[in-house]
Amino acid sequence: MLQILRRFGWTWVGLVISDDDYGRHTAHSFKSGLAKSGGGCLAYLEVLPWGHDVAEIQRIVGRMKKSTSSVVTVFAHPSNMLDLMEEHMPYMKICSVFQGVGLSKGKAVPVCRD
Repeated sequence: MLQILRRFGWTWVGLVISDDDYGRHTAHSFKSGLAKSGGGCLAYLEVLPWGHDVAEIQRIVGRMKKSTSSVVTVFAHPSNMLDLMEEHMPYMKICSVFQGVGLSKGKAVPVCRD
């Protein structure tokens, strides 16, 4: 993921993670990699809640909308992503470009392009 950010010159990114070992470990590695590469800064870090916590998802989406970062990197399980995607989808429709990359059996695949 860091190579993709560097390749496109994305230096100010948001990070959204799942609330588990996967998310916390990935956030630590991601922040460490950004610091070592000297090629980027973290605009914000948000943790997706388990369960259907609409208020928390709306708070996270609000932060994403207010951020000056145009890139959001998400490391989360699909079950964590559903509420976020549903809440954020109307906003994404007005974006000029949205590129998502997901993992399917270890292979990166595009999941949405506007």
